[in-house]
Amino acid sequence: MKSWFFIADAHLSEDDLLRQQKLIDFLESNRDRMSCLVILGDLFDFWFGFPDYIHPPYRPLCETLVSLTGSGIRLIYCEGNHDFSMGPFVTETLQGELYPRFATLELNGQRVWLGHGDGVDPRDLRYRIYRALLKNPIMYRLIQQLGPRRTWKIKEYLSNRSWMHRRQPMDQKIPPDVHFARERCRDGSDVVILAHTHRPAQETFVYNGRTCYYFNVGDWVEHFSYLSYSPEGGFVLGRCDAAMPSSNLPETVLTDSSGAR
Repeated sequence: MKSWFFIADAHLSEDDLLRQQKLIDFLESNRDRMSCLVILGDLFDFWFGFPDYIHPPYRPLCETLVSLTGSGIRLIYCEGNHDFSMGPFVTETLQGELYPRFATLELNGQRVWLGHGDGVDPRDLRYRIYRALLKNPIMYRLIQQLGPRRTWKIKEYLSNRSWMHRRQPMDQKIPPDVHFARERCRDGSDVVILAHTHRPAQETFVYNGRTCYYFNVGDWVEHFSYLSYSPEGGFVLGRCDAAMPSSNLPETVLTDSSGAR
């Protein structure tokens, strides 16, 4: 049977033609064995969904995505913190499924929770304020009035702001994304898949005899990583250039406070 592929955080910009081509080559090389492509946000460094407009440097990859869905491959897109008002582009141009925050689905009998992973830390008040200010209908209407040219100038300013690139520190005993995944597993999910940290990772949780998994798909800036799933092989993290077996990835078995392993 064909496989699902999960990618995120390419952050492609006008100057990233080589990285964009590498991603296109990866998608094309896996076309024949792909049944679904899941993009967990921030494919481009900035995207705002202007009607009938695609930023010219982004067109090669967009044309590849149109070709994939045109050949019958399912596309799921969860918006990231660099994605704004993607609606019609994903649902009409790409003929895909769009989720502004997160998605839950059944995959071979497992309940899977999907999301970009920004905003999982409730203590990060500064980021939550930023998201509330920029990701709302009033701001979207204002950006529509500005048009693509002015909006891209604002993008260049925002791209230099540190809070546009907030990632989780490494020195926490249990990082916010792992804690968040544990909570989703307690709520009934079997698998949680996130991105945003730009660090591919895998964790295993056991609650009352039920084994659950957390995967972070990493990025296409440094790691060129992805997650794949097939009924025969299960979930496997990989790199574009070479296989990255799960045994070589960070993995932790955590114990629930209730006493379950």
